[in-house]
Amino acid sequence: MSTLNKGEYSGNILNLVEFDGIITSKTAYSGNYDKSYHYHANPHLSFIIHGAHLERKSNQTAVRTTKDVLFYHSGELHQTIPFTSETKNLNLEIDSDFLQKHDISEELLEKAVLKNVRSKLFILKLNSELNFNDGLTPTALHSLLLDFVAEADVKDYRQILWCTKLKEFLNDNWNHNHSLEELSVLLGVHPVTISKHFPKYIGCTIGEYVRRIRVIRSLDLLKSSRQSLTEIALYCGFSDQSHFTRTFKYLTGLNPKSFRNF
Repeated sequence: MSTLNKGEYSGNILNLVEFDGIITSKTAYSGNYDKSYHYHANPHLSFIIHGAHLERKSNQTAVRTTKDVLFYHSGELHQTIPFTSETKNLNLEIDSDFLQKHDISEELLEKAVLKNVRSKLFILKLNSELNFNDGLTPTALHSLLLDFVAEADVKDYRQILWCTKLKEFLNDNWNHNHSLEELSVLLGVHPVTISKHFPKYIGCTIGEYVRRIRVIRSLDLLKSSRQSLTEIALYCGFSDQSHFTRTFKYLTGLNPKSFRNF
């Protein structure tokens, strides 16, 4: 068992940069790397860019694959064993001073990562900001992170029955367009109530929520299929490739072709 201090990871560390309490890096698993159980001094997120690995923690074992976003508390004992030498992660580490300064608990950070449909999109947009690497990058990264965490701190939608039902419906019918009136009839709730209160409990408008789901669904197709961008766009509910590309870039900072080659 080993303790990994700030900026240290079990894989081979690439492109490590620190921006006033936010530490970003990529880790690759070709060649030698540490397979032992370990824990980190700071909480961090890991986004699997390529490959997959076996994860063990808290007596649980799981397979984590491309595009999964993982969260680890500071001091949380775990082990990661990559399946291939092509496995690569993008890491975001937040030090304790940053969390204290902005009154962010690790529990809220975990909630933002594990309970938010936006997690994958947040990591991709963060990576896009890193590529600018100019004088505005620290401010942009801080704003992205604080906005991401703030969205997780909205009211608990599960206390509102119609909101729970609506969220489930949108996730099950993500590639179809539904008017506010149709949703109102489905839920038995006035359209004004839906449009006014959905953002309070979910953190974004209905349109934004559905667009996020569609872009997230497209990630698998872009990586694992040979379908054209037009075919993926239409399958995921976008009117055409141009609409898909605009929405994808707005939410991730990348265009679909760049992500396919990411």
